[in-house]
Order: sequence, then structure tokens, then C-alpha cells
Amino acid sequence: MALGNLIVLSQVSCFILSFLLSFFVFVPVSINNHEFNGHCLLHATGKWNPESKQANIELTDLHWGPSSACNFSVFIGVVVMVTSFCYTIWVSIYLFKGTDSSWLDAFMTFVVSVLVTICLFSTALTISGGFAAWCSLVTDKLSGIDRCEMGDYTTFLPKNLNIDSSNYYMEFQIAQFGIWGLWMCWVVLTLLSVIKLYRYHKQEAFLKSVNHQRQRLLQRVGHSSSYSGDLST
Repeated sequence: MALGNLIVLSQVSCFILSFLLSFFVFVPVSINNHEFNGHCLLHATGKWNPESKQANIELTDLHWGPSSACNFSVFIGVVVMVTSFCYTIWVSIYLFKGTDSSWLDAFMTFVVSVLVTICLFSTALTISGGFAAWCSLVTDKLSGIDRCEMGDYTTFLPKNLNIDSSNYYMEFQIAQFGIWGLWMCWVVLTLLSVIKLYRYHKQEAFLKSVNHQRQRLLQRVGHSSSYSGDLST
């Protein structure tokens, strides 16, 4: 298989993987947002009430994280899903035809890949950092919860909030897996785009060199013909 086709095949594989991983981001975050009654737990703060009359100590004085943190994660997941789907179809056409995209298409793919990679990295930091802050709150020494995942089995939020906190750990573990997997996919796609642009640059330089040598050869042939004509006269 030629190097060009191998690069195209690698791009198709990465776009398909990106399409699948995008569901691991926006689906669990959306479900968690619904279970938390529209509240975003990323970067949430609060205080534990050790004097609670409930069987378990409750988390009170809650200040939920910015809704934009969760909403943007869902938005990025959906955008990456649509982008990956479109690119999968587009690049697959080149693969089936045994051709490759133009230099302009390769450059636009490079620009899109860089932008998506930056957005995914910032989103990954938001999700991982925000969830780490939530776990730090849940495992506070006053909570009686040793590990963050144990919060799934403990009712620690006031019942009047109508929040189901039984699956938050699993949901955000899946979301973190999806977002970091997506970021790595698009880093690879960016590198593949750079390789394609480099190949186009080398090909253009080679064609210029061949054209230059051809012109020099033609000049020599023309000079030899004129010299032979002068001798015959």
C-alpha cells in the first residue's frame, strides 16, 4: 500500500474512533446534568453539616459549578461527533477511489484538527479538574466518605434538591475516558495532516527541480543546435 493511501486509511480509522468516543463524552455528562436537576457538579463547593438529623451527614450551603462547564462539554462532544462523521464520509471517498485530497483540503483539515485539539484539551482539563474538585469536596474529613466512588452509595445531598447522586462517579469516569481519548485521536489527526502537508511540499519542490532541469536541458539542446547550424554554414 502506498504511503498516501496508508495516511488516508489512518485518517479514516481515527475519524471513526473519534465518532465513537464522542458518545462517551456528551451522553454521560447529559445524563448526569439531568439527574442533578440541571446543576453542574464540576467545581462545585459546599459545607458539611455534622449536626444533621439525618442518618448521613448532609452537604449543605451548596454552590454549584458554572453550568457552562457541563454545557460546553456536551456541546464539544456533539460538535466532534458531527465533524468526525462528515470527515469519515469525505475521507472514505478518497480511500475508495484510491486518490488523495488537494493541498487546500489538506491545509483546511490541518486547521480544523488544530482547533478541535485545542478545544478538546481545554474541555478535558475542565472535566478532570472540575471532577477532582468535586471528589475533594465529597471526601472531606467531615463527610465520612473515604473514596469518591463510595459517594454513589451514600445519600449526602438534601432530599429537597431532587437529585439522584447514585451514578455520578461512573458517569464522569466515562466522560474523562472519552474526552482524553478524543484528544489523543485528534493529536494523531493533526500529525497526519502535517505529514500530508510535508509530502505536498516535497512533491512541489521535486516538480520545481525537475522543471528547472528540463529547462536547462532544453537550453543546452537549443545551444547545440544553433552551434551545429553555424558550423554547417
